Order: sequence, then C-alpha cells, then structure tokens
Amino acid sequence: MKGHRSRTTVALAVTLGLSGCATRPFARVEGPARSRYASVTLVGQSCSRENDPNWSSADILGLDLRIRVHNAAASPLLVDPRQVTLWATGRSYRPRRADAADLIPPGASQTLVIHFWERDRDLGCNVPMALALDGSVTLAGSAVTLAPISFLASRDDL
Repeated sequence: MKGHRSRTTVALAVTLGLSGCATRPFARVEGPARSRYASVTLVGQSCSRENDPNWSSADILGLDLRIRVHNAAASPLLVDPRQVTLWATGRSYRPRRADAADLIPPGASQTLVIHFWERDRDLGCNVPMALALDGSVTLAGSAVTLAPISFLASRDDL
C-alpha cells in the first residue's frame, strides 16, 4: 500500500509540475507548417483579454502559444521562438517573452512556449491570427522556409 501511495504522489507531482499554465484547444488552427527539414505545429494556447484601467482606449491581450517543432533533417536544427511574429488586425507583434533558442537533434521533437502581451483595442481571443515563423528555424546557419500558421484562439472574446 505504501508503494502505491508514493507512486501516486510522484505521478501527481509530475503532472502538476509539467502543466504550467493551462492550455486549451484552438477554435480553429491550420498547419502544421512543413518543409523538407522541419515541421511546426501549434499544440496549445491560453488566451485572455482584460480591461486596462490605465488606458480607456485599449485592452490587454495575453496569449501563450505552445508550438511543437520536429526535426526531419539529418543535422540539428536551431529553433529560436523569440524570432516568430504574430500577425493580427493588419499589424505584427513580437513576443514579450519566449523559451530560449535551442538545438533539436535529428529525428527529435521539442515543445516551446511563446508569450505575447499586447495593449490594443482591436485584439481579442476571437480575432483571426497567424504565427509567422520566418527566421525562427535554421539549419546550418540558413533559415528554413515555413509558411505562417493561421489560427483562431477562441470563438469568444475571453
């Protein structure tokens, strides 16, 4: 009985420790973005919109994206999630923070988190967006060409 309790405690601790911020499925997502060398998939999101008490003309959008990058090349890929761009409402937005750049070995996959935090009256969780990957994935110093991934985080403006 004691061994069962400790295994359950360890499993629960691992589950809670890995969950980080809660992610939700997308209302709509295209993709994955694929090339001969890599594929990038949007695997989860957490989106919220709050009123900014200091700005009457803008709200704050918080968007966390989880992407999974798979290396199909014979050499390591360098992935820098800080280089992605979010496109929405005719404008581009850079990440507020993201996981550090990392090498992904051949045949391996890695999940990375990107956080956007924007003050904008037109942005909402129910606004169509696209994640542009230009320059975020490189192989031997050359950018891997990947199409943007279009998505809708939610049908509701959370």
